[in-house]
Amino acid sequence: MKKLLIGFTLLGATLSASAQVANVVLDNCVLKQNPHTRVVSVSYELTGDTPVYVTLDITTNNVSIPVPERVWGDITTIRNPTVIEPDDHAPKKIYWDAKYDWPSNLTTEARATVTAWYTNDTPLNLIFVSKPLYVVVDLSKGPTADSYPVRTTYADPSSSPLCKTTELWLRHIPAGTFWMGSPSTEDGRNAAREDLHQVTLTKDFYIGVFPVTQRQWLQVKGAPNPSGFQGDTRPVENLGFSGIRGSGASGSDYDWPNKGYAVSATSFMGLLRLKTGLVFDLPTDAQWEYACRAGTTTPLYSGKVMTDPDNCPNVAEIGRYYHNQSDGKGGYSANHTEVGSYLPNAWGLYDMHGNIGERVLDWHINSLTNGLPAGTVRVDPKGPGSSGSGNRVGRGASFNNFAGINATYARSASRPSAIPETLYTYYGFRVCILPAEVLTTP
Repeated sequence: MKKLLIGFTLLGATLSASAQVANVVLDNCVLKQNPHTRVVSVSYELTGDTPVYVTLDITTNNVSIPVPERVWGDITTIRNPTVIEPDDHAPKKIYWDAKYDWPSNLTTEARATVTAWYTNDTPLNLIFVSKPLYVVVDLSKGPTADSYPVRTTYADPSSSPLCKTTELWLRHIPAGTFWMGSPSTEDGRNAAREDLHQVTLTKDFYIGVFPVTQRQWLQVKGAPNPSGFQGDTRPVENLGFSGIRGSGASGSDYDWPNKGYAVSATSFMGLLRLKTGLVFDLPTDAQWEYACRAGTTTPLYSGKVMTDPDNCPNVAEIGRYYHNQSDGKGGYSANHTEVGSYLPNAWGLYDMHGNIGERVLDWHINSLTNGLPAGTVRVDPKGPGSSGSGNRVGRGASFNNFAGINATYARSASRPSAIPETLYTYYGFRVCILPAEVLTTP
């Protein structure tokens, strides 16, 4: 992928520059720190007849910092040369609120790099190159739409009243290494299923901020609504692997991991792939736990532990479960509720400790490290090729679980099992967007 690079120095100095490659000019770049604030603005002019995708990178004290979350303006947008807007040739603006990102020891300079990427790659590759915080899929045209528009943003889902209905929001999850399973000292652990070991995920991915809701399901698949307890912003449930991605049965054409990421064209994932060009699927067992933990090693993603194996206030603040069925939403006192009704984790993900259980890709076995040398780090694990029980892994507690029945189901490490095609009113799912190269590596 080709790109244009323009650099600036902060704290009073500015630089104007231009570059021209393949009929694109990035020119008249000016960077300013707004007086008495740490809001930084970058203006630039972009002309030409080739679409480009604009991103911003920040380096402070010669150290690159994560892509800032508090960025807005003319960024992560594709300029379409066939549609000339009234201000198309006016200066563009990117704003960065550096109050929370600026290192406290910064005394000399920060550098901002504006990058204009050519769009000769797929939208998927652009997303994983620029790594915006959120990807948003517009489902508003419903099941008859030829395509679903995709946008990226640094604003969180609270900025959109449609985030639980006609928009599908996914959050960027960086690659990394974590401890999967539970230590021997964790109350309520299932020692046979939760052997503690390190896992490295080498690829970034995006995962749904919420479980898929019933309205989102209907926008993609159309009627009827399969759910046993219905409501637009409640999680969709009462469905098996066939409707989500294709049959989960052993030996089927969509048998993960034996058939790789193959999905049925008429499944929820298949339709999303067709209409967005993105690789949608369920998370793996390891991806789900990594995303749930969000850097924590405690039983709960809040950083807290279980205080009671049955009625636990620490579970009640982050998820709906058997002893926590009053959330002010009204009605349905003995089942799930609106997604996002409780506190999220550090990555802004909701409902991973309750409300609805979630299906993931892997076949269910007990020990994940049986037969491996001690200290082995599992890299991008895909799970076994079969399960003696014929079950796949389920994740997260649900409205019909106690805080865990001896603190089992509500914890990050809990790995219950679910029959792939059995319809449960307490199991739904969460979507992922994966890098394009996964399709070539079954």
